[in-house]
Amino acid sequence: MNKSTLLKCTLFAIITMSLAEAQVKLFTDFTNEKSRKLPIHDIWSVANRISPTEGSNVREGLKMNIVRMIGGIKKDVSGVPQKDLDFDPCLYDSINKVYVYRWEPLIERLDKLINSHTEIFQIALDQPPWAFQHGYIFIPNEERDSVNFREHEKMSKYGNSLPPANKQAYHDFIKALMIKLVETYGKEKVLSWRFRVGSEIETPEHWYGTKQDFIEHFANTESAVRSVLPEALIGLHTREPGFLKKGKKLNYKGEPFASFIEDLIDYNYANNIKCDFWGLSNYITIDDTEDRDMRSKYSKIFAPLINNPKWNPETTIDLMEYSTVTTMNGADGRGVLVNCETSHRDILELAYSNMFYKNRDKGLRFIYRWSNGIGSEDPAGIKELKNMLGLIRYETSVIGNPNTSTNEMDAIFARNATKNEYDVLVYNYNSNSLDYRNSEPIVVSFITDLPVGTKLYYRSKSYGKANNKLQNFLVNNSNYVKSDFDNKGAPHRTLTREGYKAYKRYYNPNSSVFTEWKSVITTVRKDGKSGSEVTVKTEIRSFAFEKFEFTPYTILRP
Repeated sequence: MNKSTLLKCTLFAIITMSLAEAQVKLFTDFTNEKSRKLPIHDIWSVANRISPTEGSNVREGLKMNIVRMIGGIKKDVSGVPQKDLDFDPCLYDSINKVYVYRWEPLIERLDKLINSHTEIFQIALDQPPWAFQHGYIFIPNEERDSVNFREHEKMSKYGNSLPPANKQAYHDFIKALMIKLVETYGKEKVLSWRFRVGSEIETPEHWYGTKQDFIEHFANTESAVRSVLPEALIGLHTREPGFLKKGKKLNYKGEPFASFIEDLIDYNYANNIKCDFWGLSNYITIDDTEDRDMRSKYSKIFAPLINNPKWNPETTIDLMEYSTVTTMNGADGRGVLVNCETSHRDILELAYSNMFYKNRDKGLRFIYRWSNGIGSEDPAGIKELKNMLGLIRYETSVIGNPNTSTNEMDAIFARNATKNEYDVLVYNYNSNSLDYRNSEPIVVSFITDLPVGTKLYYRSKSYGKANNKLQNFLVNNSNYVKSDFDNKGAPHRTLTREGYKAYKRYYNPNSSVFTEWKSVITTVRKDGKSGSEVTVKTEIRSFAFEKFEFTPYTILRP
């Protein structure tokens, strides 16, 4: 072998050894007050309900955000869309030329929701009752005079998406509504509800008015609510920063449908209007690299609001519409999104949760995921996260480099405030590729105030592709996936009828379970300070998590 060949072989061996030994250390110091953060709260605690008439169909343990509750909805009669006045709490009497309040339909619906024992978190004051179209003149669709709405804008696919023609009458209606709610349910109960103005308001079908129309509508609604309940929590719901409706569709003034965010922030600041919360939407298409990029998500969606010099730092931010999807419109033509149900979704949503926790001090609070009806379940990772609620979170340090350079490994460290019990939720995400790669060796390490030599008991639960029911089912049943559907999608949409029946009967042979309890002995801290260090080595697969639970007690956690 010549020297050149020997040198190449030696370099290859060194590189190979280096890659094999590449390792990430996930670390926190439970004795460092600077690393101590806020307790873990339930980010995924709110479900959306649209115009409910028969109470809640939300699964136990969730709160409700209820939309289109004050009327303005539509119905189909023999396939023809019509105004649905059955639930409108305000009608217009054209003979006497007055607005007539009719609270019974609204109170009946609210009573059913309250009696269903699902807590109301938020009520959307989004679509005005049909009565508030009175006074408009509609012109032909092919015309635009920048004053009047067009015929097709009388009714959107959601119902009434026009600003109230009579702003004072609408102010009086909202004021009367708040008085009725307080009379019926009491001040304390009503103050426990938040009131949201609008739904994804820049979306044409949700709001045919202009940006200025909505700014005035928000201010008008806010002042009406607070004229009755000054302490009420009031906010709004916009599209993401920079939103611009593509195509040739323009509003009645010939303007594009674009983001209202900056002008709303400016107006609220200039007029001292308190916006208690701000809602955004984010639908992540799992095959879209940019969509699923968690590293840039904060800077693209949240930072433009928070970094605005006129932003109120007391305003909290929620994602009020969210899903991890394979498509926003399935091949079956139903016009309904298809949720992703592979382990990609589980780990992406853990990464999103961690981003929310890391930025809680900036106002990030809740994510309202669709598909939370009775019989549904949280994804595996979120289930484990919810078992950590109330624990004190500590800042994570990620040290070293993964074998796969694009892997994004991180962890959520938390401890019981009164006991020496610790939870660590480790995950491996990748924004760059959905491929399943080789496992990554990692070290989980944390500092405690326990004496050196203390015995801790621990167990762990791993979850990934090998534990996912859908992915296991498809190993031998991929023929059930309907043509033009992504096999990562929810089985009730992507599988044939026979396939879905088979899936429901299918027993997952490798569901995720905790290991038996093991023990580890705390060691001397490397910095020589008091206390001790706990170290555990493991390997984590692509799009997978591992949950560790540590306790010093011989009477172990259930």
